[in-house]
Amino acid sequence: MATFVWSWKSIAKKMEKPDYLVDATSTIEPQRGPLSKESRELLEDNFFVFETALGWCNSYQRTKYGGTEINTMSDVKDVGKCCKACQESHLAADPPVSCNAWTWCGDQETCGSDYLRCILKHIQDSNKPAAASGSDIGWSSGLINHAKENSSKADTGKKSEDSGRKYHVLLTAAGFNQQWLARIAYYHYCKMKEEHPNSDMGGFTRLLHTGEPDIWMDVIPTFVALALPPGVDKGYIVLNRPYGILQWIEQEMHKIPEKYVLISEPDHLFVRPLPNFMVGNKPATYPFWYIQPYENRALIRKIVGPIPDEDFEHIHKIGSSPLILSKGDLAKIVPSWLNVSVVLKNNPESDQTFGWIQEMYAWSIASFLEGIHDYVLVKDMILHPPFDSKLGNSPIIHLTYGMTLAKNGKFVRNDKAPWIFNKRDYSSVPPPRNLTPPPNGTTNEVVIRVIKLINEATSNIPGWDEYAQNSVDRCCRFDESAQ
Repeated sequence: MATFVWSWKSIAKKMEKPDYLVDATSTIEPQRGPLSKESRELLEDNFFVFETALGWCNSYQRTKYGGTEINTMSDVKDVGKCCKACQESHLAADPPVSCNAWTWCGDQETCGSDYLRCILKHIQDSNKPAAASGSDIGWSSGLINHAKENSSKADTGKKSEDSGRKYHVLLTAAGFNQQWLARIAYYHYCKMKEEHPNSDMGGFTRLLHTGEPDIWMDVIPTFVALALPPGVDKGYIVLNRPYGILQWIEQEMHKIPEKYVLISEPDHLFVRPLPNFMVGNKPATYPFWYIQPYENRALIRKIVGPIPDEDFEHIHKIGSSPLILSKGDLAKIVPSWLNVSVVLKNNPESDQTFGWIQEMYAWSIASFLEGIHDYVLVKDMILHPPFDSKLGNSPIIHLTYGMTLAKNGKFVRNDKAPWIFNKRDYSSVPPPRNLTPPPNGTTNEVVIRVIKLINEATSNIPGWDEYAQNSVDRCCRFDESAQ
């Protein structure tokens, strides 16, 4: 079972005691196997990741990548052996001619004389591999050494033998509205680091899982991960998060000095340093009220196979962020997280039921499958305006909901309200400096602080006016002089 912490102050005070230990371990020890037969078949017909002795491979079914052929081998029994051959070739060759893609034919009926043939290849732009795909293609293909060379400018910090409780902030982002939000989030991260140098906050990396750099590369420490092959995400761009994090784990995680990682998002704004809430090695996160594994247990059983009711206490009401965990647990969960995410997207029932939050369910399910059963759940880890109105001691404000206020400052459920802040109004152009504050009479401390945080950042970030050229203040929709 999970330890539920109502106040960060209470756990911080208790953790000062050297003999303090929260017993977050259940006496139930579920014995788990792989995903259900139906789920494995879904993966085998789509896209999945698996491990060889040399690292992680990905395999995209019914697809044959183009590129320059480096070597061809016959009678290769499975995709794992083909991918490993590419990994070995890559390690043995100079990068300009090394293997970074492979294709293998495992369908005897459609492959004919190419059956069990493995072709090692080099693709010039691995973010957009030329490929033939379709139900009549018997080939499977994959990429290795995913991210572009020299795309990383990760904040690895100063190496030390012991980084203590510090965590590395890994902020995942994609899309224009997340670009400007990430810049504002990084401003407030830097401010917290400067004002609180002895906090648990360590280095910072923005993970772009679009496959392309952007204008903030020289400002924000950034790792550019390749996006999934075209067609895999089926319009659900969030599916690229676990794929991008897997690439970061493979290529960058060993470079950071911190023992722990905070998975964060661009719309998470720091208002004070986030303590490392972990108890021992138990990950710490926020419990989301809308994640309901037990209520969806019949559907989850279709995904992972038979699970007794009592074992659902290990499938928590959580997502993948904000979440602090050890680097070892991150590396253990992420491959399963990606595979489960692919299953949920390709299963029509789970796709419809879980919708946009299916990758959150996938994280919870993957944690269970990988034996990470116990979490420290911190209720006031984040605030959700306008539904949370008091700042309290929460360290993060989550800008996920639109904030709609009447002229008197009261909250109203109306998308035509006189005063509105909604990040989605700035999906193509970032907000200008000096957004209109909430109306006089507003008592919601969190909404007031949101606008102050954004205005402070845009007033201090160099070049914001040029960046936000042609932007319009979409908050104030009434004549202030009429109040």
